[in-house]
Amino acid sequence: MRRGAPVLLLLLAACDGWPASTPPPPPAPPPAGSVARGEGARRAALAPPGPAVDAALLARGAERYAISCTPCHGARGAGDGAVVARGFPRPPPIARAEASRSMAAIATNLAGAHPFEDRIAPRDRWAIARFVEQGLP
Repeated sequence: MRRGAPVLLLLLAACDGWPASTPPPPPAPPPAGSVARGEGARRAALAPPGPAVDAALLARGAERYAISCTPCHGARGAGDGAVVARGFPRPPPIARAEASRSMAAIATNLAGAHPFEDRIAPRDRWAIARFVEQGLP
């Protein structure tokens, strides 16, 4: 028998007396204002027709568009944002006619955009969509 075998057997025999593991605690509720990740919650928050359009929603949309969309799409939606000037692929321009048809798709799943669903809350997606529908500057 090898010299290390008895030591290994002693170590393995010592494992029998360990206490059983306790299950992990249940997950804590998500913080207020966080973006829901569950499919049912996501569908409910993003279901058309979205929130009512008012001045506050459009102002929020303008603010969120400037933060989240301008780097790629540019201020006027022409696809000439700062990241394009630095070598990133040019996104398609945002035409107002197309925006009306596709904004619900963009609001619900950010179709065609980089995966920002964990960074842009559902209400903010609708705000951006409605701002674009009203016409970029």
